[in-house]
Amino acid sequence: MDERDARDRYTQLPPTVDPAAFVVEVPAFEDDRPAPPPIPPAAAPELVAATEFARGAGGPRTIRRTQIPAALLIAGIPIGAVAVIAVVQILVTR
Repeated sequence: MDERDARDRYTQLPPTVDPAAFVVEVPAFEDDRPAPPPIPPAAAPELVAATEFARGAGGPRTIRRTQIPAALLIAGIPIGAVAVIAVVQILVTR
């Protein structure tokens, strides 16, 4: 490619592209997940709260329920290690 062809390459815009050439057809699928149960009427907030509490009582563990054992493990190991080191140092210095 000589120098003149290289300069002429940038003097014109490329030909237009048909946007339909870039459209991808995606087939639709049905959502087969079960629908959540309807929420009780908002006129009875006690009923809503009791229903949600009862629904969550026997279900799988929630994030909050798993945070306590994780926090005890994450914080307990270093605190226990520091306590053991402190006891050993006290016993060694006597």
